[in-house]
Amino acid sequence: MYFSKHNKNITYINHYSGLLEVKGNGVLCLKDTELWPESSKNWAKKYDTLSVTEGITELGEGYIEFFSHIDCLILDRTVGSVTASPELLKKWRKRKVLICGEYDTLAERFADKNGLRFLHRDIHLADDDIEIAHEHDIITLRFHENGSCDIHYNCFTPGSSAGSYGGGEYANPLPRDFYVGCTIEDFANIFNARVREQILSNKTLKRFLEISNKRHSDNGKK
Repeated sequence: MYFSKHNKNITYINHYSGLLEVKGNGVLCLKDTELWPESSKNWAKKYDTLSVTEGITELGEGYIEFFSHIDCLILDRTVGSVTASPELLKKWRKRKVLICGEYDTLAERFADKNGLRFLHRDIHLADDDIEIAHEHDIITLRFHENGSCDIHYNCFTPGSSAGSYGGGEYANPLPRDFYVGCTIEDFANIFNARVREQILSNKTLKRFLEISNKRHSDNGKK
């Protein structure tokens, strides 16, 4: 984890997968890329995906230029503005940079306006604690660029010795049109009772199902 020297409320969480998450509130500016304890001016080159999380409202002038090399930009629905130069956008179109976010948000509008690829962001569905097996599962609805989607399980279990962990990952594929006519109650019925309330109260999932079905219905009327 790193901290902005300019704004103590801005933090960066680094992942070995190449994902960098930025957390905080309000506007991000170029000065927020000056970090503590990171000292290298090229520290951002370690990451190919930037995820701007809930609470951030704007990416100000110069900020996204600092991450010009990324392949994927994930924007939370709270982001209402992104300042990007024409030169950067031209490079991103050439490199086919992917923009991820929710439908009917700035992320989708930004991608459409600037000729960039858009994909609905993955949706964290629930955390399932299976006490009898001492197992913790993170359940995610994933969307893929080829149009497919699946339910991904990241499972954590105690290891063979103190302080070690086992587990694994697996994914159950879904039909590409699984959302058609599917309510959030229908979707919750796919899962066990332990996580039902988490699914039913998932606002991101609810929005996705409602908007997807409306778009499907509108397309059918054309």
